[in-house]
Amino acid sequence: MNPLSWWRWWRALPQNPVYQRERGGWGKPNQFYDNLSRFSPFVVLGAIVFGICAGSSNPALLAGNEALIAVYCLLCLPGILLNGLTMFGMLMAPALTAPTISMELDRGTWDILRATPLTTRSIVMAKLFGALGRLRIWPVLFALSLLQGLLITGSMIFAGSAETGSPLAIWAAALGAAATVRPWLEVLFAGFTGMYVSTRLHSSTTALAGSYTAVVLIRVFNSSLLWLAVANLFELDEAAFVVSGVGPAAVYLLAIGGLWIGLMRQADRMGYV
Repeated sequence: MNPLSWWRWWRALPQNPVYQRERGGWGKPNQFYDNLSRFSPFVVLGAIVFGICAGSSNPALLAGNEALIAVYCLLCLPGILLNGLTMFGMLMAPALTAPTISMELDRGTWDILRATPLTTRSIVMAKLFGALGRLRIWPVLFALSLLQGLLITGSMIFAGSAETGSPLAIWAAALGAAATVRPWLEVLFAGFTGMYVSTRLHSSTTALAGSYTAVVLIRVFNSSLLWLAVANLFELDEAAFVVSGVGPAAVYLLAIGGLWIGLMRQADRMGYV
């Protein structure tokens, strides 16, 4: 699909019946998400608590730089809230996407969808974006991630000016950009993972379990703390905590790209099965 065709498809997406169904416009598209959403207050509370315990999502707090003490509180609160919201999104996204195609395959209704004028790629993408559209976190996620990115960029420039007399503009911009996009990439990765696994398995329960396993493993082994440890191992000195912020975002971006290619290939394969 060339960029112009993609843009046209994206503009027409709200009218796509598959998208509308996954958004909850009609029917009952996802019983797993409906069941999980009943416990959403407890999920939100748990995500906030975990966000407090895993405040490493804000890499600027790991620098140990005395010049950042003045802005510690400004960075801490958005980081905790953003991490909690991101964890909530990563928990809910697989519940939205993993069962979507698996249920169609299990019920035998996938062949009905294939009989429509829509291409299999269009069906898969409409299901993915429609499912993610049911999450209500996007406006708040945008505000918090942008705020944290600006605060981290400003604090790095302030720290660099206070200590060396010259702001570290490039490092500050890189770390601020990574802090802004990383929460989005984490939630999107969880959603893409669920959708990809859903195309491979007929059992919704198995697809859901496999998706959560993959999301948790990547979350654990792609943390800022581990990247910071690797950067210190290679004696990157002042660039260490920049690497700890940029590294995880780069991994998530590459993983989403790989999952996108995998989804397109799976969609083509399923169109001829």
